[in-house]
Amino acid sequence: MRFWLTCFLLICSFGVMSKTPEQIRSAFLYQMANFIEFPSMGDSGIRFCFYDLKSGPGAILTKNKSLKIKGLPISIKKVEKNTAILELSSQCEITYFDGALGNDILSSYDKNTPLDMLMVSDNLSFLDNEGMAALVQEGNKIRLYVNKQQIAKHNFKVLSRLLAVAKFHPN
Repeated sequence: MRFWLTCFLLICSFGVMSKTPEQIRSAFLYQMANFIEFPSMGDSGIRFCFYDLKSGPGAILTKNKSLKIKGLPISIKKVEKNTAILELSSQCEITYFDGALGNDILSSYDKNTPLDMLMVSDNLSFLDNEGMAALVQEGNKIRLYVNKQQIAKHNFKVLSRLLAVAKFHPN
């Protein structure tokens, strides 16, 4: 009996597809929006901005435009690399930066200016350079890191339920 049960579980596990890191990041971005109160969010819903819509979380969310947050539709926008942070803040509620791109963009922005937008990247160096949040791969998991000092400076409110699942960096 144990043999058959083991065989059954082994065969069933072959059909289970694990999620890619980019799929998990896109799910995180979508779920994070449920636990943030943005001052600029109106009837248009949450606006996600990405620098790349052909790969990564931007491509995945683009395929799922029917998703809703708080009963309102999401919208996905591709932004150019030379778009100023203040302009992005008026166009987007959440902006995702791939790789080192976030560090390049942060260097040109006055960090004393409060924003209406959450900036998220995929690496901890983004937080070291005064970024707001990072979805970092650790082994086979994606972990949310938050720069609590930066989050407190801006015009949106991160609810405690999201902070409860986050790690804080830098300490």
